[in-house]
Amino acid sequence: MTDLSARASSPAVEKAISALPNLVKLGYRLMRDPRVPVKHKAFLGGSLAYLASPVDLIPDFIPFLGRADDLLMLAFALNAMFEAAGEAIVHEHWDGTGDVLEIVAGVVEWGASLVPWPVRRAVKRYLRGF
Repeated sequence: MTDLSARASSPAVEKAISALPNLVKLGYRLMRDPRVPVKHKAFLGGSLAYLASPVDLIPDFIPFLGRADDLLMLAFALNAMFEAAGEAIVHEHWDGTGDVLEIVAGVVEWGASLVPWPVRRAVKRYLRGF
């Protein structure tokens, strides 16, 4: 087994992959929840559209960086939605175990922190309503 395949089969990676269906359901349920602000839903929807769009700030054919901008914006949008919804609502909609949600939320928060500060500031200003 190569080093890469050993890492890909690690328990942490397996947990992260197994959390994806629950994360998709969580995002869907938060989008439908009337307690979550509409602007946060629009930001997540826009981030998903950006992820699917062939137009990128950093073209996808550039190794690593091409997908990183897409994933960081998605993490930033999810983190903003988690914060806006609040812990109780997020837990209400989560199907998995609490420890996995904690890991997912930590990864999402870390990814959001990698978005450049001027972008974060502009988006937060928009979400607050200036």
